[in-house]
Amino acid sequence: MGEESSYDDVLNGSGSAETMGHASEARGRSDADVDPEDDLDVTFLDVEAEDDVPFPRIARDPVLREIGNTPLVPHPENEQIVCKMERENPTLSHKDRLGAGMILGLRQMGKLSEGQRVVEASSGNTAGGVALAANRLGHPCTIVMRETTSPVKQGFVKSLGAEVVTAPDVGHEEHFYYQKVARRYADEHDAVYLNQYERPLNRHVHYEWTGPELYDQIEGEGVTHVVGAVSTCGFMTGVAEYLKETEPAIRMVGVDGEESNVHRTFHDNELGRYDVDIEGLGQWRVTDVGNLAALDDVRTVPDSTAISRSKHESADNGLLMGLSSGAAMEVAQTITQENDDARVVAVVHDGAEQYFHEVEGW
Repeated sequence: MGEESSYDDVLNGSGSAETMGHASEARGRSDADVDPEDDLDVTFLDVEAEDDVPFPRIARDPVLREIGNTPLVPHPENEQIVCKMERENPTLSHKDRLGAGMILGLRQMGKLSEGQRVVEASSGNTAGGVALAANRLGHPCTIVMRETTSPVKQGFVKSLGAEVVTAPDVGHEEHFYYQKVARRYADEHDAVYLNQYERPLNRHVHYEWTGPELYDQIEGEGVTHVVGAVSTCGFMTGVAEYLKETEPAIRMVGVDGEESNVHRTFHDNELGRYDVDIEGLGQWRVTDVGNLAALDDVRTVPDSTAISRSKHESADNGLLMGLSSGAAMEVAQTITQENDDARVVAVVHDGAEQYFHEVEGW
């Protein structure tokens, strides 16, 4: 960040080209480790590879290089909030980082061969992120979805060349639970199950990639809180681990659904039933993916409130965001009401486009 920029500059929009420069300027810097002319599939544009992603292969790809470097945008109504616009990734969510990072990470670890099929269980944003990364990195891809997943979401994944397998919409204890189906499918087809729910690489991708990126954007700007939704907990706890090493005073706040076991685990409460209708919010258990010790707080938001907030941000502020992002924004707004000096980064994890058909009155 330039010396002339301040957090107030971000809030009032001045100096935004520098302070939020990851949205444009940073996309054109050279990668120190690779020659961008060697492998970039562009013949008529003078484009350079990115220098701040953990995987040079991403930097060399004309599509995957658009992942990350998402901008910070001042909130139109609340000058104490800036939005980390993860919806600006190619498939409109932060899960693009996960898809590319896990595939390349597993290849580097020797657990995935080039051209080997990858399998993931997802009825949400991870499906698109994995399908895109597999497409660009040369891996056949199978996504296992609940059979109740909308045709819109299934079609989105299929459009990227992935195979969709559907499983009954049953609880996690059942034999045909979609995550169990994905694991068996991988075993039966000589494929690798990425398993975002249990593989700590999920968190590590954000420690290595999203955390440093956000730190570069907010260093010295007086940010007091970073607020984002939790489900697998990979995004928020990976970012938290990095920021605790670099800006330990920043409070990392996870946002969970009311009937979820993430906040119950964090607060050492008795576990209960998982009953959250919003995709990407909450989980029935916390695995090794989520290092909850890196968070300072986990707050809850009812489904109805998250939906109302998403609708409000879209209709009144022009901020198209998904429902888990609405939950995060609700908590960010609450924090600024509690503290006039709070300077909050609210993560907009995804866009609203895949939810229009699900939410009445949108």
